[in-house]
Amino acid sequence: MNHTLRSIYKSLLLVSVFLCLCVPARSAAPPSDFKVRAFYLDCRTQVMTVSAIKELASDLSKKEINTLLIEYEATFPFQKHATLCNQLAFSRSEVQDIVSYCTSLGIEVIPLQNCFGHCEYILRHDRYAHLREDSKEVSQVCPLKIEEAKKVFREIFREVAELHPSPYFHIGADETYLLGSCAQCSQVNKSRLFVDYIKAMCEVVKEMGKKPIIWADIILMHPEAVQELPKDLIYVDWNYGWEPDRFGKLDNLLKLGVKMWGAASLRSAPDNTYLTQWMKHFNNLATFLPFARAHGYEGMIETSWSTSGTYGFHYDNGWEIISMQPIRQVYPMSGFQLLIDAYCKAVNSSKAIHAETFIKEYAQQRYGLSEDEAQTFLNYFLLPQELVRHGKDAKGKPIEQVIQECEELKSNFNKIVPRKLGGEFEHYRLMLDLRINYLQYKEVEFTYESSRYDVSQASGLATQLKKIIGEAGKLDKRFIKLNKDYLKPGQAEEINALRNEKMNELYRTLSRQAGL
Repeated sequence: MNHTLRSIYKSLLLVSVFLCLCVPARSAAPPSDFKVRAFYLDCRTQVMTVSAIKELASDLSKKEINTLLIEYEATFPFQKHATLCNQLAFSRSEVQDIVSYCTSLGIEVIPLQNCFGHCEYILRHDRYAHLREDSKEVSQVCPLKIEEAKKVFREIFREVAELHPSPYFHIGADETYLLGSCAQCSQVNKSRLFVDYIKAMCEVVKEMGKKPIIWADIILMHPEAVQELPKDLIYVDWNYGWEPDRFGKLDNLLKLGVKMWGAASLRSAPDNTYLTQWMKHFNNLATFLPFARAHGYEGMIETSWSTSGTYGFHYDNGWEIISMQPIRQVYPMSGFQLLIDAYCKAVNSSKAIHAETFIKEYAQQRYGLSEDEAQTFLNYFLLPQELVRHGKDAKGKPIEQVIQECEELKSNFNKIVPRKLGGEFEHYRLMLDLRINYLQYKEVEFTYESSRYDVSQASGLATQLKKIIGEAGKLDKRFIKLNKDYLKPGQAEEINALRNEKMNELYRTLSRQAGL
């Protein structure tokens, strides 16, 4: 099996490298040494403690990372716009402490403040409802409401900028899914809508003496008016393992000679608390970073998404939002030191990282594993992880086989005895156990959802599920122990509750049917 997995991985690597050659490099630009070597910190749904952020910054600074991009959303300590703050918001002194500490390490902190798409946490409130593109789906500001938006975001931007002396200011602008959807906007070209709105937001940024940054996906999709955007605007080409022209012809930007940064990812879809596609992320580093260098990108960001960035809502009459819940929660970044260090190595080397070599060397050097243990450690990351629906994973493999492969891996993996950093190593064990627990639940769910199910099976399934839930309770305690100092109080418990919600609901249903 290991030989087959290696062959698949090498084939994917070759295909990815070939695809990277599809877009011609800018002839005038030499290979980039990435003047900006950045790491993205997601404070939207998993909020790290100040001490954990400072520990991360200290570690990154020792590995040549010089920039931290922070997306706060509702955890920023707004004053005039305090309506936006949630219960996990930092204090102003905490933000100042983070920025000051990073500065002392030679790390510049750039804030990311969305102002177009991904504005659910703003537009959910009545105070900002007049900016919505849609009365029900509140992710996006209407791009025709430029003057109203400038008034609001001028104040929001200034609050954020006041605590961040960086000359850069990231305004988001990705995934504006509703672009052109309202009656008035539908009459306007989408590129025109996007460009006119972003020009206005860039003006607000420049009023503060800052340089604006945006994600590049939407202007790549709708490039007709791109030449009207500010010449000093920085575009971030985010690519998490796909062909260069996924969003649109990349050459539409490159030929203009604009400033480009890239963004890879160590946590992205479909990653979850019970699923991590490790080799996809390694392949992303191995292919996209060399591509970005060859095309003269001046910076690189390693993103790490704790959630999908989209939300489900609990509504009242008139689509009044009672609460909103992020779709998809990912295992905290505490379990991803391997990929953090892989990025640090890749962003500072002109050579493409080789995943298998890196992982085995990492196992021996960081955890003190033997050569045989290092091979078992590698096998952990080579085992494919996919979502499971209807009794099969996304590749069509029956769930029974998926569980068996995970159990076999666990049997071998649990024989490993790390000589160093045993606490950190426990994250790998827990992540595998969480996956097995998820798969066992999905096996029960598949039976319940099948056309063969009737009430006579309720008692047996309830008994089976009760055991799985009991194991989930043990995993909850391990999860809290490993993350209690990493995440703000209550976060670990909330993640556990969300992970277990569906299985608990099914157990209650089965118990009622069985008369238990």
